This record gives sequence, structure tokens and C-alpha cells, in this order.
Amino acid sequence: MIQKFDANFTNFNDIQVDEIDKDSMIDSLNMIKDRINNATDATDAINAIKDYFTLSDDIQTACSLVFTRFSQNSKDEKYVKLNEYLDENLPLISQADNAVSQAIYNCKYRDELVNEFGTLYFEQIALSLKTFSDEIVPLLVEENKCVSEYKTLVSSALIDFNGEKYSLSQLGKFRDSLDYETRKNSNEAFWKFYNENDDKIGDIFDRMIKIRTKIAKTLGYEDFVQLGYDRMGRLDWNKDDALVYRNNILKYIVPLSNDIFDKQKERLGFGENTKYYDYNVFYKNGNPTPKGSSDELVSEAKKMYESLSPVASKYFNFMVDHNCMDLVARANKSGGGYMEYLPSLKTSFIFSNFNGTSGDIDVLTHEFGHALQGFLAGEDITVPSYRSPGLECCEMHSMSMEFLTYPYMDLFFKEDADKYKYMHLCSAITFIPYGCIVDAFQTYCYTHPHLTHEQRKAYFRTLERRYLPNREYEDNEFLQSGGYFERQAHIFESPLYYLDYTIAQVVALEFFKESLENKDETLNKYINFCKMGGKYPFRTLLKQADIKNPMDGDTLKEVAASIYDYLNTFDPNNL
Repeated sequence: MIQKFDANFTNFNDIQVDEIDKDSMIDSLNMIKDRINNATDATDAINAIKDYFTLSDDIQTACSLVFTRFSQNSKDEKYVKLNEYLDENLPLISQADNAVSQAIYNCKYRDELVNEFGTLYFEQIALSLKTFSDEIVPLLVEENKCVSEYKTLVSSALIDFNGEKYSLSQLGKFRDSLDYETRKNSNEAFWKFYNENDDKIGDIFDRMIKIRTKIAKTLGYEDFVQLGYDRMGRLDWNKDDALVYRNNILKYIVPLSNDIFDKQKERLGFGENTKYYDYNVFYKNGNPTPKGSSDELVSEAKKMYESLSPVASKYFNFMVDHNCMDLVARANKSGGGYMEYLPSLKTSFIFSNFNGTSGDIDVLTHEFGHALQGFLAGEDITVPSYRSPGLECCEMHSMSMEFLTYPYMDLFFKEDADKYKYMHLCSAITFIPYGCIVDAFQTYCYTHPHLTHEQRKAYFRTLERRYLPNREYEDNEFLQSGGYFERQAHIFESPLYYLDYTIAQVVALEFFKESLENKDETLNKYINFCKMGGKYPFRTLLKQADIKNPMDGDTLKEVAASIYDYLNTFDPNNL
């Protein structure tokens, strides 16, 4: 039997996955397929497809819970085994799911189905059918195992520092310490882990590239790049558009980013002795940090959302009251942060690693932007693929929320609110070139799959010098060789998903600019954008939401100019 989940749960922590039975899932999918193939009229086919949506929600919820529990504790024996089971069997479930998609796509009642579910749904199916065949199932199993191998290696790291043991996430509070020795030594300890595991990580990545390339070739693609785009459902932009966009970043954003770094270097007063780890300190008197425990920060966030919007407040309070957040860093917990929407539970879940830095507040705004969109679209949209847009638009919801909450930063940072806002805005700009590095690096690796690990690292370092020329690693040979990419989990877990963040960052800056002019109108525009979900492809969605596309025209130039003007309203030396 396939486990059913109760959306009226009281405590997310109490929800468990009983088991994952791939045979039941496959049998249920096969029955849906047969109902569609044997439908005697359009109504029969439509009802079968609606039952398929419900079934898909149950399967996704079970799998997402396994992923979530494994992220929360990579040593939990139950969920380690369930995660391994999914690594082995998700491709077989996908195989049965693909057969249902084929039945829908080839249904003789296509016109009626298009009228019921929309043209976009069939465009999405056509794209998904290109990305799967029975022949690649064993390769997908191997790909999943490589991803889990990387996650387990990094999440299980325990670093000796100052007589204690810390996870990589927990080291974060030391890496931007105002104390020079603490900052230097903690950064060296952090990168020592990656250096010591360089061969292992290089081998994992090499196997990933070769497996993904073989999958692409088997499916008839020239290389993995276009397959990666198709896997993510990108219908209306490709690697050529990405290249033009990255070149525009070089033209309009990199000069602004360089200016920000030059001013920071001057502000810190280290001169030519500024080291790579010194850039973790934004102000000479220390970075702003949130004031209070994690529980106190959540309490302040409740106040913030109550003031910002009754819609936002409703869902944030629900997440707090139902323990739909796991926020604090600890041993054996995966790094980073994410939001997971669980459709059968009709809830969003936020995962992060609070470590006492300003990033803790970034999570409370960024991931809740994702969560709010999940709630708003999940309530009313029945077609699962319409609930959330493409990944580039998903990040628009989250990054924009970071800026829409600027008026409330005093709740978290007290007298240092302006310090946070200036630093956060500068970081938003300097992130964009980094996002281009990650995208260009992956594109190159997948179009040149036979590179050695050392050649890949060298190319990453070449890109760093182009997009972020301030990055000088001096005596750190590992980083000088290009090893920085090994800490970027997206490269391993979500191939070719990163330029999306930069596109979203530009849109978030658009929302920010508009919010300065009319806060309430901008918030309404944002909420309506969230409600749209993914009912349109990328370009059409932006047009419908009255958002300028960062990949078109002079959008980048205009955004860079407006942000430069806003930054000049601050005097960072007096913050």
C-alpha cells in the first residue's frame, strides 16, 4: 500500500515514513496508465489523470520526507536505509511514471485534455519524455548513488577547531570573526577538509560527469548540457541565451562588484595584505549579527510578517506552530538550506543551519519566500507541475522576500540594521558574478567530459580571475588550484542549476527598487506573482507578472545603475 498523509497534522516532527514500497507505487501507476489507455470517453481519461495527480502527490510526499529526514540526520539508520532504497528504486518508479506520461500524451482525447489541463502541460510532458528511457534506469541509479556519496561525505565532516569538533556549517561563525587568528585558522581548517578529500570529491565528480554524459548520449543528446536544461523544464531559453547573459554580467555587473570589493578592501585597512578570508569581514568593526537565540529570532520574525502582510503572517505562524522548520546547525546534519513543499501534507518545510551569523536572517526571509509561494500555489492549483514555476522563477520568490523585509531588519539587528542592509545588498551584487562562474564551469565540464580533475579545477580558477578578480588565495595551494568549487553542493546535486539564482537576484533587485517607491503595491504584485505558480513558461510568466526579464534588453544595465545610486546613499565607513 502507498502511505497516505494527513494534512491536518499537528507536529511535523511526528510524521514518519512507514516504508517505501516501490512495487505498490509501480502497480498503482500502471493501473492509472491502463485507465487512460482504455478510457471510453474524455471524462474517464480526465478522472484518471486527476487520480494520477493525487497519487503523484502521495509519492512525492513520501520521497520528500525521506530526503528531509536524511538531511536532518545523515546517521539515522532508518532514513539512511530508506534513502539508499530510493537511490536504487526511484529510477524504476520514474520508469512507470514515464509510461503514464506517454499514455496522457498519446491519449485519443487530446483536445479535451488540453482544454482541461492546458497546452503547457503537454509541452512539459513532451520535454520530460525526451529525458527518460528504460535504457538509462541503471545509469540513474548510479547517478543517485554518487549524489548521496557526496552529501554523506560533506555532512559527516567533523572539524577539530580550538579543542572542539564542528560541522562545516558550524564553523561559519568563526570564519568571519573579527579576530584575525580565529578567522585565518578557521578558514584554513574549513578548506583543509576539502583538500584532504580532494581526490575523493574529484573522483565523485568525475563519475558523475561520465554517468550524466552517458545518459545524455543514450537519449540522443550531443552532451549533457541540453539534457540538464530539459530536466529542469526550461522551455524558452538555452545555453546560447545563457552565454549572452553571462557576457552582459561581465559588462554591467562585474565592474560594480569590483568597486564594492575595492571599497571593502579600503575600508578594512589591510591594503595589499588583504587575504581571501579577510573578505568574510565586511566592516572593520565586525559584521552585523542577529541579536538573540534562534527561538527569539523566530519570535521576531513572527512580528515582522504580522506587520508585513496578513497572508504571510498566516503561513509563517502555521509553520512555527506545527514545527515545520529545522533551523539550527548540528553534527551529522546536511549543510545549506532549502524549502521542501509536501503536497499531501499541504505544507512547506524549511531546513537550514543557523550558526549565529547574518545568514540566519537570510534564511528566515529567503526560505520563507519559497515556503509562502508553495502554500499559495499549493492551495488552488491541481496540476502538480503548475504549482511551481521553473527554477529561475522559484528563486525570484525567495530572493525578493529578502528585500521586501528590509524595513524590519531592526527587529533582528537592532542598531546594526543599516549595517546589515548595506552588506546584504552588496553581497547580492557580488554574488551574481559568482553564480556565472558556477554556471560557466558546469557548462564547460559537461561539454568537455574527459577533462582530468586538475584540469577542471584549473578552469574554475580561470573563471574566478575573470568574474571575481579580487579572489587571491596567496599561500593556499588548494584554492589556488581551483578547488573552491568542491564546496558548492549544487554542482554535484543539481547539475546546471545555478544561473537561475543570478536571474532571480536581478528580479529581486527590481522588486526592491519598486518597493522603495510603493511598498504596498509592490507587495501585492509579489503575492500575485507567487499565486501564479508555474502556469506559464519563464518569459510569459514574467510578462504576465509585469516583471522585466534580466536576460533581455537593457534590464541589467538599468538595475546596476539604480542599485549603484542606492548604495551611494550609505556611508559604510560610519556604519
